[in-house]
Amino acid sequence: MSENNTDKKQFKYLITMRWYVETDEDLVAGSPETDQKLLELLRHREDGSKSCSNCPTRNNEGYTILNYHYFMGEKKPVYMSLDKVKN
Repeated sequence: MSENNTDKKQFKYLITMRWYVETDEDLVAGSPETDQKLLELLRHREDGSKSCSNCPTRNNEGYTILNYHYFMGEKKPVYMSLDKVKN
């Protein structure tokens, strides 16, 4: 630290975000194959087009996949569904 106390102190925070997705199959979260299917689904915009390479959904450092029904019930809107994905 400098004598004049001019050094700026930096603070870091971890921010988590939630996206609710749905598929046409019952997947078991935790297997690498299932996680990749769900993450690929998430990597689309709400209109169904693929997200850009620098979008937050493509640059996750970590993730947790939870069963929607056990975690939040039926009250939250779904962000992405297989029927919205554009090929």
